[in-house]
Amino acid sequence: MGPTWRVEDEADAELTGTPLPLIVAVRALGDALRRTWRIWVGAAIVGGVLGVGALVAAPRPPTATTTLLMVSPASGAESAMTTDITLLMNRGVAARVVADLGLAESPEALLSGVTATPVSDQILTVTAGGPSDAAAVARLTSLVKHFLEFRATQLRSVSDGLVAGYETRLADVRKQIAGLTREYSRIAAAPRMDQGRLNEVVTARNALTTRTTELQQNIGEATIQTDAAINATHVIDVPVTTPSGSRRQLVLFALSGALLCAAAAIGVILFRALTTDRVYRRSDVASALGVPVRVGVGRLGRRTPSHRATQALSAWVARRLRGHPRRWTRSQQDHHLEALVQGLGSALAPRFSTSGRRRGATATPDQPARLRNRPTTLGVVAVDRADVAAAVVWTLAERLTDRGIRVLLVDLSASGALPGATATDGPERAPGWPGPVLFRPESDPALTSGPRGHVHRRRKRPEDGSELSRLWDEAELVLALVEVDPGIDLDVLGTWVSRVVPLVSAGRASAEHLATLTALLRGSGLDIPFALLEGTDRSDKTLGQPAPTLENRDEQGAVQAQ
Repeated sequence: MGPTWRVEDEADAELTGTPLPLIVAVRALGDALRRTWRIWVGAAIVGGVLGVGALVAAPRPPTATTTLLMVSPASGAESAMTTDITLLMNRGVAARVVADLGLAESPEALLSGVTATPVSDQILTVTAGGPSDAAAVARLTSLVKHFLEFRATQLRSVSDGLVAGYETRLADVRKQIAGLTREYSRIAAAPRMDQGRLNEVVTARNALTTRTTELQQNIGEATIQTDAAINATHVIDVPVTTPSGSRRQLVLFALSGALLCAAAAIGVILFRALTTDRVYRRSDVASALGVPVRVGVGRLGRRTPSHRATQALSAWVARRLRGHPRRWTRSQQDHHLEALVQGLGSALAPRFSTSGRRRGATATPDQPARLRNRPTTLGVVAVDRADVAAAVVWTLAERLTDRGIRVLLVDLSASGALPGATATDGPERAPGWPGPVLFRPESDPALTSGPRGHVHRRRKRPEDGSELSRLWDEAELVLALVEVDPGIDLDVLGTWVSRVVPLVSAGRASAEHLATLTALLRGSGLDIPFALLEGTDRSDKTLGQPAPTLENRDEQGAVQAQ
């Protein structure tokens, strides 16, 4: 802490250097959804198919549907529609239908198959079921008939109640008018007429006369509105049977199934993204390994029929869009494999370059032993998928062999992933190097020492008279395919190779596994220049460099200070 230290400097550094965890979590969830879009889109398609299949396969009882225009004398449209639905689902109406059709079921059972759906404030759709189409139509017709009669009776009862109330009030007003008339006559006939009182009586009688007129108008309007509502309410669409599996039902069932399955798939994907410790991005893999990821490509080795169909369709669309319908382009898989091969070749010396002519001179069997028994060695550590690593190693070996370089392939994988490695043990090609010579140890590859034993203090070199020793002395480059078991000592790898390149598959290994792998490899004295990543997606925008540690930051700060 220097003399110029300020609290504001520390606060600014902390705010600018700390990422927002919420933004990082949301971004990770979005990447997970983009990475697995084929899964939840496929789940949506399967759900839609299952929904349509359920509609077609499930037995549906016959139903009939009709549409009614409901006109109400009241001003509140929503409350009026609720009242009409309540009157429709009334037990008395259902009892009339049962008696009219002679049904052998209770009114409650009849109403259980009736559905009323308000389309708007004046349009009502009614659906009724039955044992057959004709029975459903008959039940719905009778239900609508008795419902309209019952509704008309209820509306008229309400109107009659209003009219009776208006008439009672009208009679009271008329009695008051008669009283005022008699008082007027008495005041007018008196010897000394009270003009003030006479004016008050005249004013009160005029007001009551106006009130009488209003009550008579209310009586007429109540009767007219009720009759108009009853007469205007009618059936718009006569009862008809509802076909099972209509277009609307197919769409509804398909959308419901698609939404349910897609939501379930997305929920599982997001849950795994929040709870898993597997690494997907290039920066996460590089931080776990402690070395940069030089090449990151998409998924390799998908041989399912769906993926083949997708590749064929994508290639066809690409050719059509580019205007060359007859030109066959290289598949995306070939581009990914090419990138991995070029990345692995960059770990070799310039004379083993995979592009251009062969560079420099190499040792021949006639040269001294100090040059012949030290071929360049490189191992590829298959962290998850040995088949992808084997394809990369074999492709690189064939290209180098075509350029005149003698390449010895060593299969140290437990499954024998290199081509032909599981057929027989030992060299697969005759001397003369017509192509990459393949060797697989007869015993357990994880416990077998290699010809580099004389340079590794803990191991011994095989006998010079063996076939492997002869091939090792004649080879210019040794490429080894390795599978690492964290529970087995890795010192044996130093007897085969001096440098290894891990090949990681995105989303298949955890950060702890990769960190343990790096510690074991470096503890065995092996050099790890960089790593290769297979299975990344387009949503990964990271550079592929390991996160700076505290030691690196201190070193960088010291360099800047100097």
